[in-house]
Amino acid sequence: MYIPPLEPQVCLPPDEGLPELDRLFNSRWVWDSHCTQLGAPEETPHRIRTLQLTYRPGSWAIATYAAEWVRGRWVVEDQFAIEMAPGKPERVFKYPEDPYLPGLRLAASAVEVPELLNKYAALSPHRLRVEAIRYRPASRAVLRHISSWQQRRLGRVILFVRVMQPRRTQRLLTAAELVQNSGFVMPRFVGTWEEGGVVWMTRIPGETVQILIRKGIGPEPHQILGDLEKLWSVPIDPARGQALALSAGYRMTSRLLSHLLQQGEARRVLRRVRHVLGPFAAAWQPSTLAHNDFYDDQMLVTPDGEIALVDFEEAGPATHYLTSATCWPTCGGMRGSATPKRRATLIGIGCGRRRLTGLVGNPKTSLCVRLLPCSDCRRGRLNSCGLIGPRGLKLAWGW
Repeated sequence: MYIPPLEPQVCLPPDEGLPELDRLFNSRWVWDSHCTQLGAPEETPHRIRTLQLTYRPGSWAIATYAAEWVRGRWVVEDQFAIEMAPGKPERVFKYPEDPYLPGLRLAASAVEVPELLNKYAALSPHRLRVEAIRYRPASRAVLRHISSWQQRRLGRVILFVRVMQPRRTQRLLTAAELVQNSGFVMPRFVGTWEEGGVVWMTRIPGETVQILIRKGIGPEPHQILGDLEKLWSVPIDPARGQALALSAGYRMTSRLLSHLLQQGEARRVLRRVRHVLGPFAAAWQPSTLAHNDFYDDQMLVTPDGEIALVDFEEAGPATHYLTSATCWPTCGGMRGSATPKRRATLIGIGCGRRRLTGLVGNPKTSLCVRLLPCSDCRRGRLNSCGLIGPRGLKLAWGW
């Protein structure tokens, strides 16, 4: 039987708590597990790509893959994930049957969605179409519900659907209330199915700031910073919003990198970084409201020239410089003012010294380095595009 190759090949240090961790990168074992639990497809895929590893040393790991079939000039892919935990058999799942997202199966079904919308949004759609925009196994999904409506005044409507773990639903709703204090245009909530972790929001027309920057026509930096400043000026209410857990994120990331970087120059550089960041993270306290996961792909420029914010679930008490550190690299590319080399330098300086994260990127090569504790690393997530090593650590920290 043909075994599709697994790319890229990854080699991690041995893990006593997960002694079979290396199987997640063994093509035969991965494909056998897929066929055993999900069934073998009629045609074997051309290859399997490892997309992402969510990993906490000694505790659990979830690897996400894409099986690819070549169809003439096109490549068709099917994502699936394998979860591994001590003392438990591996678990294989794929879209939309995700055990961590109980509402995804119904929200992704054009047959079931009309009943959901009628129950949770008081809408009666027909001729409904469901499109999957983004799916991260065990974490979240973004869908698009496109329909005409029996209420004629609504006509054809596009709703964006956020599917998440149910425990995060209320956090999203609270974060939206907080971000209303900013100057950004916000989507309107249409309905919420809290037990399923599903939220419907209106579509905001426009193009992402990221795309406009690449075209050399990005918005003026002061426009974005002005909207952010309104959020930063709001007093913190301890009863509203979840504060950024920077200290816990630092400890988690530090343990992860200590496990991955066990020798050589990278280990020595990591010690120097920890010597500076450890005391800072331990003493850090939130002082303002902030977005906490701010970058150019989460903003749209509307036809009226306003800035809309479409992703805000991490908003809560933090410090303004954590947001501005990721905003400055974005601003450096606005109005076509930054060359790829300069933009990479801006990212290295802004994030390395202010946001306690390393994010060094060249738009032409999509190279990126993530470090201590960026939004991915603090969740124990490693992306296949990532690079962790002495050069990456030095670049991110400005050495």
